[in-house]
Amino acid sequence: MQSSTARRGVTGAAVGAAWLGGLYAATPLVGEFAPIALAEGIIVRSPGWVSTLAVSLLGFSAKPVLLVSVLVGIVAVAAGAWVLWPRDRGAATLLGVVAGVIATTAALAAAGGDLSLRSALALALAVGFPYVVSRLLAETTPPPDRRRFLRRLGAVAVVGTGSFVGLRAAFERLSGRRAGADLRDRDGGSGASGTVDEPQSPPSVGDPRFDFAGMPAAVTPPDEHYVVDINIRPPNVDPDAWTLDVDGGVESPYSLSYDELRDHDASTKQIMTMLCISNTVGGDLIGTSRWTGIQLSDLVADANPGDAAVDVVTHAADGYSEAIPLDLVEREDILIAHQMGSDPLTRAHGFPARLLVPGRYGMKMTKWITRIELAENDHEAYWEQRGWDEEAVVNTMSYVRGAERDGDTVTVGGVAFGGLETGVQEIETVEVSVDGGESWVEAELEAPIAPHAWRRWRHAFDAPDRSEFEVVVRAITRDGTVQTEERRSPRPSGATGWHRKNLRV
Repeated sequence: MQSSTARRGVTGAAVGAAWLGGLYAATPLVGEFAPIALAEGIIVRSPGWVSTLAVSLLGFSAKPVLLVSVLVGIVAVAAGAWVLWPRDRGAATLLGVVAGVIATTAALAAAGGDLSLRSALALALAVGFPYVVSRLLAETTPPPDRRRFLRRLGAVAVVGTGSFVGLRAAFERLSGRRAGADLRDRDGGSGASGTVDEPQSPPSVGDPRFDFAGMPAAVTPPDEHYVVDINIRPPNVDPDAWTLDVDGGVESPYSLSYDELRDHDASTKQIMTMLCISNTVGGDLIGTSRWTGIQLSDLVADANPGDAAVDVVTHAADGYSEAIPLDLVEREDILIAHQMGSDPLTRAHGFPARLLVPGRYGMKMTKWITRIELAENDHEAYWEQRGWDEEAVVNTMSYVRGAERDGDTVTVGGVAFGGLETGVQEIETVEVSVDGGESWVEAELEAPIAPHAWRRWRHAFDAPDRSEFEVVVRAITRDGTVQTEERRSPRPSGATGWHRKNLRV
């Protein structure tokens, strides 16, 4: 009995895996791997505190862990259902097929399937694979033949894997795609003309005295800049078909193509630090980049806003939206960016265009923008609906990052940022303690690299007889306000508190 139950469980798991394989092979026909859509649905429907907890505990691994959990969960449910499902081959089998068709139809619809021949083919594939596997692994007549079952299971695994790969490649060609087609998008994509700017070496930024072990670069390389969004896989936007629409409560709505945005007369460059509101004290969800874009105020002014407009709402290709007050948009430092460093935005960072709002947390900076709407009513944005602070002004912060020893001299350092109610960096002084807060000294600050960028700091001191230090840091703004020591979690308005780090140098 136990052997039979175990065998049914293994059969169910194999059928569940075959179903996932069918969905994967059919992805080019519907646009997305259905479990990804399910995982993203979980993210969208989860309370805000769940997202914060996941990011704080798992960091960049949070979304991959969620996707793996969804896949494992599907296989586990299939195994359990197979054990509990009635064993007669009549009505129970028919009911199982019907349930499979319904579940598959729902999964493909969530992944982008519709009433078309392609979606019908995807449905047949995703249902057919697990059905064939279930028949191949059906129990033999008593006594059970264990070896025969295992041979069948191995054959199914080998043949099934080859079939999935082959069919996936065939359907990609059928869909006018190639395997790995999103490499273009990962590299930033191309404009409508099919060309990208030649990479140019940016001018040197930062004081080399602040470049020691553990210290971040003054400007973060694009491939090292943090990425946080609500997607398991970022949207794949075709630049040839993309437009940026400016409409809503305006007198002169208009649209820009990707090339028109890139060639806009009001293009400007700006170095800016970005910080995720989910970042814990001392966390890694912070980076500083050189951006190129168009002032949002210029784009809005060209549409002639009506008197009733109150918010500027940016809408994204993935359904995300954010709102900032119209009077805030009058600032000249808020950009619609299309370039990061010397290249177009990568897909992960919002290609083809994203919003930048200095002094606000990253949640305000919509990626993959498709529309700028002048709203005549207050817009309740995605994270605001989930209990996060609507204004999302960056709290004053300072982090310990690097440490090195040169003989008897120890140097510690880090970054400070914040006090940005107006978007302008307000850090005046950084104080550091190397004895856990018992005594404080003023650290040396790097000259500002930009009005909206972090300040790196360093402190060198003699320590011939010590190798372990509890380093604490705090920042002071121009009006004399000392960064609060009170520890608060990121939700709802961003983390606060002094950063402490035990170092052995």
